[in-house]
Amino acid sequence: MFSKIVFFIVFPVILSATKFCADEKCDRRDHRIANGVISERNSRPFQVALYSRVGTDGEPGFCGGALVHPRWVLSAAHCCFHGEQLVDNVQAILGAHSLYDRFENGRRVVNVESITVHPEWDPDTFANDLALLQLANTMQITDMVDVVRLPYGNLVISNFAGQGATASGWGIAAEGVTFVSPTLRQYFMAVMTDPMCNTAYGNRLPPNTICGLPTSSGTCKGDNGGPMTVFINATEETILVGITSFIDISGCNTDRPSVFTRVQRYLPWINEVTGIPLE
Repeated sequence: MFSKIVFFIVFPVILSATKFCADEKCDRRDHRIANGVISERNSRPFQVALYSRVGTDGEPGFCGGALVHPRWVLSAAHCCFHGEQLVDNVQAILGAHSLYDRFENGRRVVNVESITVHPEWDPDTFANDLALLQLANTMQITDMVDVVRLPYGNLVISNFAGQGATASGWGIAAEGVTFVSPTLRQYFMAVMTDPMCNTAYGNRLPPNTICGLPTSSGTCKGDNGGPMTVFINATEETILVGITSFIDISGCNTDRPSVFTRVQRYLPWINEVTGIPLE
């Protein structure tokens, strides 16, 4: 029913940064940055890139994620499936700014050891669109690789409406583009009230979502699973409030709000799976 109102991709866009962005034509086209702006290097040290396959010869998929613990990445549940099959071969890239620069300073590449999809994930409605990926190794915290803080205290009950937020990823630079951005980009948006966003989607949004109204552009294919954060001035902290969920079938959420899974509603589940303490 929901898919009749909202068009979205059911799994991440199939791509390879080295395949699509190795020539000058690709590089020139992306420098237009039709959606979002290039992130400052190391400004999003919790940003993760995820390459996934079913088996060793399946088609590659790409999504984003957020490092919430030195050994755990939070991403979208739909990123963990190719069709109806759960991916079983996932590689995480951390500390990256340029996707295809294998010798980038501070870059870490590590395999994913296990995947825990939220038990109430619904692929028809995109409800509970979250998954936790356990890395094979514990990451050393550096200026390039760091965890993002989960909501805590009074932030757990905040709706964040009206606050400025930032979403980031290597998603396509514009509708119709068939390759990911070679460079990490970010989008600035205002958090909407839940009723306002739900109205924009014909009152068909799944529960526990948070939406951003972009100032100039919204999330695009390839940004799936990536972080939406707010900055708390009082404590000077960046807080993870959302994980990018479905994307319009056109490739970018340009005419509608960008939709994220609201992280604060899943803190008990995150704690149960990872052991990250609740505050």
